[in-house]
Amino acid sequence: MAKSKKIISKHLYYHLSRRNFIKGAAAGSVIVGAPAILKGLTRRAKAAEKGVVRMLFTAPTMIPGDWTRFEKDTGLKMEDTVIKDDPGIFLTEVQVNDAGDRFDMISTLSGTEQSLIDGGNILQMETSAMPNWSGMPASIQSMPYLVRDLSPSAGKVWGVPLAMNADSFGYLPKKLGEKRPPEEASWSLVFENEKTMGRSSTGDNYIYLWEALAYLKHTGQLAVKDILNPSPAEAKATADFLIKRKEAGQFRLFWKIFDDQVAVMKNGEGDAIRRWEPAVNEANKAGGDWVYATAKEFYLKWMHGIYITSQVEDRGNIDEVYTALNWFLSGGYASAITPLRGYLNGRPDLAVDYNNSNGLEDITTAMDAAQEKMALKFAKEDFWFSAVPENLQEMQAQMDRVLNA
Repeated sequence: MAKSKKIISKHLYYHLSRRNFIKGAAAGSVIVGAPAILKGLTRRAKAAEKGVVRMLFTAPTMIPGDWTRFEKDTGLKMEDTVIKDDPGIFLTEVQVNDAGDRFDMISTLSGTEQSLIDGGNILQMETSAMPNWSGMPASIQSMPYLVRDLSPSAGKVWGVPLAMNADSFGYLPKKLGEKRPPEEASWSLVFENEKTMGRSSTGDNYIYLWEALAYLKHTGQLAVKDILNPSPAEAKATADFLIKRKEAGQFRLFWKIFDDQVAVMKNGEGDAIRRWEPAVNEANKAGGDWVYATAKEFYLKWMHGIYITSQVEDRGNIDEVYTALNWFLSGGYASAITPLRGYLNGRPDLAVDYNNSNGLEDITTAMDAAQEKMALKFAKEDFWFSAVPENLQEMQAQMDRVLNA
C-alpha cells in the first residue's frame, strides 16, 4: 500500500506542477477542488514536538544564514525545508500533499493567499499574540497579501510579512561604460541594448514576461491598461517583442533558479542579468564587480508572507508558533536578513536596539543603507507582484512561446 501511495503522490505532483496549476488558477479553481480520491494518500500528520517548530520555505534566501539567533531569542528549535519558488509546486505541496501535516508554518511569495484561505489550509491570525505586530506601520499591516478584501475573509489577518524587496537587475557598469548608483540604469540593458547584445539574461517563466511588458509600457512601446492583470493581447505583444530580441541575439540564456543566476555571473557569461539582489551579493563575494541597478523605469515589488497551517489547531502548539512568528517581526530577524540579503522585514526599526544589546552595532550602518535604498525603490510607480494574475495561463503560454522560438 505504501508503495502505491508513493507512486500516486509522485504522479499527482508532476501533473499539478506549474503549467498544469496555471490552468486551474486561470479558471479560479486552483487545487482547492482536488478529487476526493486524493484523500488518504498524503503522509501521516507529524505530531508536535515540544520546543520544535517546522516551516516550509519557497526561497532559500529567506533563511537568515542559520537559526542560531532564533534559538537564542526564542528558546525554540527551527526545522526548515525549502522547495522551488513556483506557485504551482507550492500549492500542490500544500493542497494536495497536505504540507500542513508536516509543517506548522508555510512561507511563499505574495499572490496565493486567497487560494489558501478558500482551501482551509491556513488559520486566521490573532495579532494580539504577536507583540511586535502593533508597532508595524499601518501601510504594511494592511497589505492585501496579509489582509484580504475578498469575502468571506474581509478584514481578517491571515499572514505575517517575512521579507520584502523591489527587484531590478544586476549589471557591470565599469565594463559597459555606465555610471554607478545612485545614477539610474535602464532596463534596456536587459532587453534591447547593443552594449549587452548576447550577454543579457532573464528568467524562464511568466514573471519575466510581465517585467518585459512593464518595460514596454514605461518606454511607450505598448499601451497597457492594467499592469497587474495584462490582457492576452498585451501578453502576446510582449512575447513578440522578446522573440524578436531573442532572434536578434540579445539573450545569453533564460535562467531557471537562483543558483543559475549566480553561476552566470561567476562564469563571466553576462553583463546585464535580471536576477534577485542576493545573487549579486553572492557573485561579488567571489570577486565580482556587479551592481544591483537603481532602475530607471520600474521595480517589481514583492513580499513573502508566513502563514499558519490549519493542522496546528490539532497539534496544540499554537503558542510556540506565535513565538516564532513574533521573532520574524523582531530586530533579531531584521538584523540577520537585511545585511545578508538586502531585504526588509516588517519591523526594521527594532534592529537598532537589538544590535546595541548584542554587540552588533556595525550592522546598523549596513541596515541604514539598505533602508535608504529601499525607500528609493518603493518611490517608483507601484508594480506589486501577484502570483496569480487573471490571465496567468495565457501569460505562461506566451512565455513558453518565447522559450521555444
